[in-house]
Amino acid sequence: MKKIAAIILLFSFALVLSACTFDFTTASTSATTTTYMTTGTTTPTTQTSTTQIDLDQIKQDVYNQIYEQLYDDIRAEVIATLSQERFDAIYQQVVGDLLDKIVAGEIVVDAQSIVDMIYQVAATSATAVVGVSTYDAEGGTLQAIGSGVIYHHVGDLYYVVTNNHVVEGGTYYEIVFEDGTSIPAVLRGVDTLVDVAVLYLTSSETYSVATFGDSDSLQKGTIVLAVGNPSGYDYYGSMTMGIVSGTNRYFDIDGDNTKDMFVGYIQHDASINAGNSGGALFNLQGEVIGINVIKIASVEIEGMGFAIPSNLVSDICADIEEYGVSKVKPMLGISFIDISEYRDYLIQNGISIPESITTGFYVSAVTTGASLDGYVLPGDIILQIGDITIVSTADFVTNFTKYRVGDVIDVVVYRNGQTITLPNIELKAKPEA
Repeated sequence: MKKIAAIILLFSFALVLSACTFDFTTASTSATTTTYMTTGTTTPTTQTSTTQIDLDQIKQDVYNQIYEQLYDDIRAEVIATLSQERFDAIYQQVVGDLLDKIVAGEIVVDAQSIVDMIYQVAATSATAVVGVSTYDAEGGTLQAIGSGVIYHHVGDLYYVVTNNHVVEGGTYYEIVFEDGTSIPAVLRGVDTLVDVAVLYLTSSETYSVATFGDSDSLQKGTIVLAVGNPSGYDYYGSMTMGIVSGTNRYFDIDGDNTKDMFVGYIQHDASINAGNSGGALFNLQGEVIGINVIKIASVEIEGMGFAIPSNLVSDICADIEEYGVSKVKPMLGISFIDISEYRDYLIQNGISIPESITTGFYVSAVTTGASLDGYVLPGDIILQIGDITIVSTADFVTNFTKYRVGDVIDVVVYRNGQTITLPNIELKAKPEA
């Protein structure tokens, strides 16, 4: 058993060194021509040590130890009996240990290593980004071209994540590959609120499958690579590089003059254009840390693209795979005015607000069928939602991301001169149109 344990660790370590790469990170709207544009298409300088890591020598040393200590038949037996799950666990543990050492400064990489990482992503992970064509019927009219990412493989099934706005309006879908071939795909389900869709295709061929990274660990300045099909398949698999410009970005994506609280977007400056929708935003480990969805297009603005964080995408995809629908992001279904910003405006327009209330949401409308329908009324002032005391819109949207469909909360409102608690409200997904 000791020999087997040794060969597992040594062999996996050798494989990791031969396949992995290293990463580090540098540590009133305008009434002009600014528009939000979905990216689907239709018919810091850092000084580093010059210390080099001789990976070839390390690999050779490891292999020598293997062959000196163990017989070929034992090695073959271990390889034959080692499960994929166990191999993956060892792989992730070793890679994680290496990355921890890089972050701690125990291993230093130079600029050439960064270039090599980019080459590695382009040659491996980026090949999991495919084209998505949407038609109104089989053999019908092309409705949209976008990008997608193969993220899961089970048997002959390959699952592809893209944006909902790439597939909406269609009944027939194709996954398009770089060589021009295409395979029909089935729409498994969508999340219209977050703009995510999942398709699957059936094939006995072997295709690259990308891995989701941890978007919660992203920091401003992280190097990112965007891969997709800008302006269609003539530029299939284009890769652009940038940095994370910010995280947890919220804005009014549907034009109702209220900041949407559905997604804390990753803002980055890697170039994306129409056709990049549904494409991947990679880190230098080749992990998908976001799905590109939108950019701000304006003569005054450049380099503002946004991606849906991978942790949210992963949760939604898991739901859609299992249930056919997303059970992740709830929709409150209220239009409101932030009292912390517009208290004087509301009072000037005849809204009675006690002097003691300086923060909260003044409700102007409630969406039929949404979470708060039947509980909150227009004219209410919401003081607390769940365990979140309303201080400002920005504070609320940041904290509300922890809630999921099916959670049960209380809401505290000021109504008709009284503060009342509305108990046991179940959070719901966005109502079907």
